[in-house]
Order: sequence, then C-alpha cells, then structure tokens
Amino acid sequence: MFLQQHGMITKDQKYSLSLGRISHEGNVIVYIASNQIGEGVEMVRKRMVSVMAAALLMTSMFGGSVYADAPQDLKEKIKLPGEVDPNQELLDKINLKPFNLNQFNTKGRFSQESGRPVIEKAAEDDVYYEVEPNDDFYLADNLPLLSLMVANMDYLDIDIYKVKVTTAEEYLLVLGMTDEFEFPVNELIYGVVDSNYNFIEPEFYAYEDGLSYQAVPVKKGDYYILAFDYYGERWGEYYFMMAGMLDVIDAPKVDAIDDNDKVITGKSEKGSTVKIYNGKTTLGSQKVDSKGNFKINIKPIKAGTKIKATATDQDGYESKPTTVTVADKTAPAAPKVNAVDDNDKSVSGKTEANATVTVKNGKTTLGTPKADKSGNFKLSIKPVKAGTKLTFTAKDSAGNVSKATSVTVLDKTAPSLSVKDIYSNSKSVSGKTEAGAKVTVKVGKKSLGSGTANSKGEFTIKIKAQKKNTTITISASDKAKNTKTVTKKVK
Repeated sequence: MFLQQHGMITKDQKYSLSLGRISHEGNVIVYIASNQIGEGVEMVRKRMVSVMAAALLMTSMFGGSVYADAPQDLKEKIKLPGEVDPNQELLDKINLKPFNLNQFNTKGRFSQESGRPVIEKAAEDDVYYEVEPNDDFYLADNLPLLSLMVANMDYLDIDIYKVKVTTAEEYLLVLGMTDEFEFPVNELIYGVVDSNYNFIEPEFYAYEDGLSYQAVPVKKGDYYILAFDYYGERWGEYYFMMAGMLDVIDAPKVDAIDDNDKVITGKSEKGSTVKIYNGKTTLGSQKVDSKGNFKINIKPIKAGTKIKATATDQDGYESKPTTVTVADKTAPAAPKVNAVDDNDKSVSGKTEANATVTVKNGKTTLGTPKADKSGNFKLSIKPVKAGTKLTFTAKDSAGNVSKATSVTVLDKTAPSLSVKDIYSNSKSVSGKTEAGAKVTVKVGKKSLGSGTANSKGEFTIKIKAQKKNTTITISASDKAKNTKTVTKKVK
C-alpha cells in the first residue's frame, strides 16, 4: 500500500509539499521544496508544523517512521562518471553498436535536439515510459534489455528500474543521457544493485559527448538501476536510460603465418566471423565452425607484413584485433659470385640485402662477410690454388639458408719454365715446365719444333742445329693458356 501526493510549485507558491509513499520498511518519505527566499519565519513555522502533522498522521496510520529507506542509503555509494578507476582492458572492448546510439547523435553530440524526435518516433516501437511511484525496489519499473526508458527527473527524486539478465554474459552495460546538454555530468547519475540490494561497483563509469555509460559484472538474475539527480536541483527534466548485455568477445587466435602460406588458420568464438586485414585491405573472412576453427584462403604475403584479424559475433560485437607478423621462411637465392683466380686476395659477389655469406674451402670456413643494404659482399682471403672449389651460402636474418654456389678457382698463373743451354751443334732443346704444358721453340716467327712436357714437367724438343749467337724463343703454355716465354742464345 502506498500514498503519494506531489505538490507542484507555481509562480504564486513559496513552498510545495511532496508526501511520498509508505515504503516496505514502513517509512514515510516527506519532501519540502522552497521556491523563494525571504518567507517570514512565522509562515515557515506554520507550514512546517502542517507538514510534520501530516507526516505524523501518516506514520500513525501505517506504523512507519520518518527517515530515508534503503534506496536512499544506496545513493551514497554511487559515484560520478570519471570517479571510477576503469578496467582498461574491458573498456577497450566496448562496442555500442547493438544499442543503436546513432539515433541520438547529431554531429557527434548527444543532445536534446536529437533526442526528442527520437522519443516521439520511438514511442511507436520499443520505448518505455517511467511510471511513478518507482522509488522503491518493489515499485521498480521494468526495463527490458536494449529498450529505451524515457523518464522525468524531479526534485530529490530517485527512480528505480528492474532489469532481468537471462544469459550467462559477463557484464551489463547501462547508458544514460539527459535531454539538456548544459549540465550532463552534474545531473543524471545512476548505479546498479543486485536482487539482494547490494551495490555493484562498476568496472568503469565513463562520460563522453553527453552520454554516460558504465559496465557492471553480472550473472543470471534480477538487477536494479537507481537513477537520480546528483545535486537535486532539477525539476521535470527528461532523461533516458538503456541497458544491455556487453558481450565481450575475445580477439581471435591466429596461427603463425609465413611468406609461403596460402591459408590463414586459427580459433575464435563459435559462430563468429573472422576477418583478415592487410592495412585497410580485407584479405578474406570466414564464419567460425562449431569447433571454433577458421581457415581463410589468401595469396602469399611478403615477409614482415603485419596482418590483423578481428572476430565479430552474431550480435555485431567486434573484438580487438590480433596482429600477426608474416614470418620469413623463404631462403635467399644462391649467392652470385664473381670469378676467382689463383692470384686473387679477395672474393666478392651479391646476395640478399643484409644476408650473411659463408665462404668455405671444403670443410674449412674462409670467412663470413655480411652483405650491405644493396646485397653486395666482399671477403679478403689468401690466394687459393687453381682448380680449388669454393662454396658460398647466404643466410638471411630469419635464419633461412640458401643453396650453395660453387666456384672453381681459375688458373691465371703462367707455368714455370727453365731451359738448358743450347750450342751450335745441339739438335734438341731440353728443359722443365708445368706438367702437361705445351712447349714451342722458335727463331723469330719460324717454328723449330714443339712438344708436351711429361708428368714431371720435363720436355725435349728436336731441332736443327743453329748458328752461334742465334736467339731462340721457348714458350710453355698450360691448359688455361697461361704462357711463359724464355729466350736463349746459341753458344
């Protein structure tokens, strides 16, 4: 049972009397509001006596007492937006899309001008209007999830709304907005209590562009939203309330990807849709199967590229992105090596930029030069015997090793050549040179004879006897066509 009388202040009135209902605790709620300073003390006393008499009469009738009840006590625990240390991880996951808040938004601000037309239009749809009295839990107005409650903010009033949570979600998100943008923070504030009337500390309570919103952890059950004017200074001002479940969808888990892969795989919430992005370009999307797996076909992506993956559940909530860097699993091409001969004191070539080149002679490592940003490398060495095979491999920063390039050291050294003395009666020219070298004997441009040195490098070339002081030219050429020439005068 309850009794309610609201006295409205007019231009001619100095005071108004509001006799509230009888609460479930038997308390009588009495409000006195002054509209003008300067009323005579006697008049005030008379009015106060009348008010107290009415209050005492109600108390005697219903067995109550004159003091604030449980909802009034809970008001002391409710803080202003911004006074709550936010759970940043949760705050980053907030997605207001299901609340369709764009209907209130005009040029990025939530305002009276944008709110009122919505109320008129939404009255035909999913909108509820506050029904007084609703200042105790058993008188609470029902507020279905994602429905708009249009209410009136009265002097010292407290409004209570009942919300039923039917799913096993983690958080209830509550939003509030006044229809006057002038004092959005100083007016409407609200808090949430459970079915046992225990206040629930919000994990964040934020204010932005005329809209305040907070998230509280919940389970299945009934909850109450207590809303009031923080300073108790407003009369008849509209405000709006809305509540909905905050479905916190985790970022998808993406398996490692390298520059050879043609598919991206991973896990996410069942039934959600995973999208893959390279910058602003969407590479693909797929609905997650009943086991939480997804697989998206792609073209191979360059190593080092950072791709992002997001998951959007069936209610439109989008997760934070997961960032994955494409791994380098492609080995460098085999190094290109410049020709090396048995006189060279360095080897050089080109490979992948910044790769490390390993130069080996058999199992012996001659050095490991690092290529510059253009891919050029150079290593100082001691001259290597002609015919020796050197191997070159390149390893990139990811540890991928190229195939080996094999280079045979060229023979650029002329053979040694020694010739015995030649006499006027000599009928041959003998000496020693490189094994297998071809030996030619000439006088001027005329050939006297030729032959090949044996395995010991020895040779004997038959000639006709030459006159004393004749100059004879002997040449030895190896297989690489390196030639050594010696001249002798006939004795």
